[in-house]
Amino acid sequence: MISDAKPASLPPLPEELKKRLIPLRMMIFDCDGVLTDGKVIYTDAGSEIKEFDVQDGHGIKMLQRAGLEVALISGRACEAVAHRAKDLGITRLYQGFKVKTEPYKQLLLDAGLTENQTGFMGDDLIDIPIMRRAGFSVAVPNGVAHIFPYAHYITRARGGHGAAREVCELILQAQGLWEKAMERYLI
Repeated sequence: MISDAKPASLPPLPEELKKRLIPLRMMIFDCDGVLTDGKVIYTDAGSEIKEFDVQDGHGIKMLQRAGLEVALISGRACEAVAHRAKDLGITRLYQGFKVKTEPYKQLLLDAGLTENQTGFMGDDLIDIPIMRRAGFSVAVPNGVAHIFPYAHYITRARGGHGAAREVCELILQAQGLWEKAMERYLI
């Protein structure tokens, strides 16, 4: 039996958080430790295996359908990340950058955005420079504690286990796009 009940609404967001989320036009994610759990698995042939959460991917697709851009900036380079980005339709992919502010500045220029129109989600010390600049900075609870003071929000979910989805839903909610995003599922 299919229920006609309305879906549960999301809890209200604090006003300070909403002020940071409303201007966002691009959400930038680190990969290892954010879109994955941070583990690196090598095959005997030397290639890497990464495990991605499909719900995180679906949240990214929801953001894109709502008109927000998504980018990835990773300190490491891996073909598996390029494949995942392609699968999600992410064209702004920067890998192998030990100084992440370089691609971040380029992203701002290329997209014509200001820092307060960008969000960034990270988990380690290399992410602090962007976290200090972005309008909305997110840390995952499995990240190193040194980044927490630079985060405007720390997810409940761990990196690689729904943290990105949590952030995507927060953005959609704050921008008043949640109900519209849900329409396609309530047909």
